[in-house]
Amino acid sequence: MMGDGQSLRDRPPEHTDLDERCSMSNRANSTRPPSYRLHKASGQAVVTIDRKDRYLGVHGTPESRLRYERLISAWMRGEPVPAREPESSNDITVAEVCVQYLRWAEGYYVKDGKETSEIHNVKRAIKALRESYASLPAKEFSPLKLKTVRQRFIDGGLCRAGCNRFTGIVARIFRYGVENELIPPDVAHGLEAVKTLAKRRCEAPETDPVLPVDQDAIDATLPHLSPQVKAMIQVQVLLACRPGELVAMRPREIDRSGVVWVYTPRHHKTEHHGRGRFIPIGPRARLLLAPWMPDDPDRFCFPSQRSDHITVSGYRKAIYAACGLAGIEPWSPNRLRHSGATRIRQQASLDAAQVIKRGSRCSRRSAAGDRCHNPHGLLAPATFWASEAILRSPVTPRTSVCFHR
Repeated sequence: MMGDGQSLRDRPPEHTDLDERCSMSNRANSTRPPSYRLHKASGQAVVTIDRKDRYLGVHGTPESRLRYERLISAWMRGEPVPAREPESSNDITVAEVCVQYLRWAEGYYVKDGKETSEIHNVKRAIKALRESYASLPAKEFSPLKLKTVRQRFIDGGLCRAGCNRFTGIVARIFRYGVENELIPPDVAHGLEAVKTLAKRRCEAPETDPVLPVDQDAIDATLPHLSPQVKAMIQVQVLLACRPGELVAMRPREIDRSGVVWVYTPRHHKTEHHGRGRFIPIGPRARLLLAPWMPDDPDRFCFPSQRSDHITVSGYRKAIYAACGLAGIEPWSPNRLRHSGATRIRQQASLDAAQVIKRGSRCSRRSAAGDRCHNPHGLLAPATFWASEAILRSPVTPRTSVCFHR
């Protein structure tokens, strides 16, 4: 028996071994790692491991987060946890850079309060990177190693465009590390030397182009659809818009003050580039939309029983089911945009079709300053041609629209 005043270092060896075994047992049985906390008195981040406080640096900084991740990784593996972490970040691993980038991406790639599809691309790129070089010091990642990761994408059956996309994300991860002074700048500079895969100059296959839907296929599908989805298909063909822009349509975003209505989506694919998006609504589209326009301007035109509006996924599944009932090959609503643009190009001009699809870019630089901020001034000529009443008339050189491609 030890006295009450006996210290730990005066304990017999068997008691010390027992304490260590108990500590390891507690660690094995723990389901939650020690938390990252703020030490209010010093403003530093702190984590308590094995009843000892480890200070990580200024709370909330990327460096303190990295030190926390490094200590927790060692703790989870059962390795000795150092009392102090080195101040230099030159030994940061590829996996740790990926953790930091993913945390940043989850807060950046958000639209309307929800993560965008880019997050899934980031996670897939990180998975391939970590499977190849997780424990490698990030400063040692070189162009040849980037090409090795790219080869994993090729071997996985990705198309050439997909391989280039995911390889670009991997390079972006290291640019983030350089931007935040986690790794030396020459790492990102070296990766810039890796060229993208050229068409028909690599092993990766090419994807088939996205073609418009044949009118016969659309006509065969419509009888098997609900009135709402049927109207959505007809409207999308006339507007040549994206499915996501169609399902999110609300009266509040539609300017009905002029002869031609102009729909300005709250969110669109290229808004992060600072581009505006204006979708003209012609006479036939207005007639098709009229029964679905709610009195409340904040309600969606195409509601769903499960949510405020039908989702793109639900829209696509309804079309696939109708194609099955019609006995034809399934087609995606994304192709309807190309169907609408093809129709406008055939009956008006290529420039008009491009303006309708993009909803931006003026033709004359002298008028760009005024017309780019005026949806009616920018789109009225193209909409004149796109209006269904005009599409049936022949195109003459005098009345053809003039917009940059």
